[in-house]
Amino acid sequence: MLTVAVFGQVVARYVFNQPPAWTEELARFCQVWIVLLASSICLRKGSHLAVDYLGPALAPGARRVVALITGFLIAIYSVVVVVWGARLVMIGWVQTSPAMHLNMGMVYLVFPIAGGLMVLESVLSTFGHPPEPEGP
Repeated sequence: MLTVAVFGQVVARYVFNQPPAWTEELARFCQVWIVLLASSICLRKGSHLAVDYLGPALAPGARRVVALITGFLIAIYSVVVVVWGARLVMIGWVQTSPAMHLNMGMVYLVFPIAGGLMVLESVLSTFGHPPEPEGP
């Protein structure tokens, strides 16, 4: 959908010299949905951006503690996204988007959905793995 909207925008701009305003808005909404929903997949795969200078230097037990703290902080952040996202959805129910006249509550619905998925993935990735064996 994102690709089709952007392609339509480019074609209309160069062929007709008058791009429809709704294609830009649709592309923006699609991109927000894709990024937020992909965040939970990144949590599952451990592919979020991270600085890992200290981790390899730590003992396995300390590494596990750091992983638990990090997982806990990600879960807290995700719960905040769910709570504030739900509030944003409630506010958005009385708003419409300028170009497409979509109910903004439907657009903002991605925040509690993605936040809930991130909570689930952070809990599963933090507590779903067996502890690392203690090495010498």
